Amino acid sequence: MILRMLLTGTTLLLLTLVASVGAAGASGPKGIPITGLENVRAYAAAAQVDGRSYAVDGGRLYGGINGAWEPLPAPHGVIVNAVAVDRADSDIVYIGAANRHSVYVSRNGGRGWKEFSLDSEAIGGVTAVAFDAFNRLLYVGTVSDGVYRLRDIGAGPGQGLVASGHLLLEEPVLEIAVDSTGTGLAFVRTTEKLYRAEAYGLRWLVVDDLPGPPTAVAVSDSSAPRVYVGTAGGGVLVSEDGAAWRAVNQGLNYVNDGKLVISDVVVDPAQPEVLYAATGLSDGEGLEGFSGRVAVSADGGSQWEILAALENAQVAELLPVTGRSGLVYALTTASRTPVAVGEVALLVMQEADGLPGRGLRSPGLLAWILAGHASAALIILGVSELRGGYRRRAGTAYGLRTVEAA
Repeated sequence: MILRMLLTGTTLLLLTLVASVGAAGASGPKGIPITGLENVRAYAAAAQVDGRSYAVDGGRLYGGINGAWEPLPAPHGVIVNAVAVDRADSDIVYIGAANRHSVYVSRNGGRGWKEFSLDSEAIGGVTAVAFDAFNRLLYVGTVSDGVYRLRDIGAGPGQGLVASGHLLLEEPVLEIAVDSTGTGLAFVRTTEKLYRAEAYGLRWLVVDDLPGPPTAVAVSDSSAPRVYVGTAGGGVLVSEDGAAWRAVNQGLNYVNDGKLVISDVVVDPAQPEVLYAATGLSDGEGLEGFSGRVAVSADGGSQWEILAALENAQVAELLPVTGRSGLVYALTTASRTPVAVGEVALLVMQEADGLPGRGLRSPGLLAWILAGHASAALIILGVSELRGGYRRRAGTAYGLRTVEAA
């Protein structure tokens, strides 16, 4: 009797798990896994764990939670080229157009847009956007018209984006990094120069004391904000104010002749002490050696650890996964298709550059396993019942009395 009760309870439990797993697989997030994105040109990681991230792929905008992506309707005729998300509200997203001097803001997760024209006769479009969530400032980089400073004054009638500053530059803006804790730190990177904001972006100064041309810039929203700069020749540098810099290359196989080249530096938005760097070596004419190495630091750059090395690829850009220490996606100079580096997420991973595809390919797999266990339990229960019935009949025929233990 006890055996039957245990088997019955186990069977019911397994069947319940099967039903729940099946329901989860049916109702899970639908969309395109990150490896389904094939031509990523811009990326804005979620500010919080399990928050919404945004990616620009082939001129279209995608939104995703935990790696499941769905296309979002962009404004009519717009080729999306840049994206930024409000760290205080992931439903507020900003995009820049590649084919016009305009930026757009959506306050409902990309379902509807409001345009702001930069009012410029310059050719080209928007190359980069970054949003200071504390001071409500949007910085917009362009191909040939420098950087615009816009203030977001809200979504009410007569509100929206308001022009409040302009930095005219002679070369395209490649990257913008800002702080969202209130200090007003903001940096603009071009091919040859790095610019530092003063007076919350109303004035700009050239950072002229770097050991090499800037190759990447990122701001960490820690309690004491820090800015990290990657260089061609001096590795990674860190600063609290953008004026005084120190090298943080321990563990990056730094060489004393100043040939460590950094392709990109990114910070985990939810873990300001966790950052990633793509490294390479230069012989003065180009990259060589471990040009595909990706490193991670869990202490703000004091110590680095090599995550992986892509044998036949040079890393061009890194895409952090918010809150997942040790997991980052890489774009290479040969392909803009994201490649998982480090810890493998529960996604279908594409095979690229020697990194095998791994992960849970079907959420129904666990359901089938549990169903098999449930079936086996039912069979055992049926056999037990048949044998028990036989014993009861035999006992009655021979005048024997059966006793069930308490």
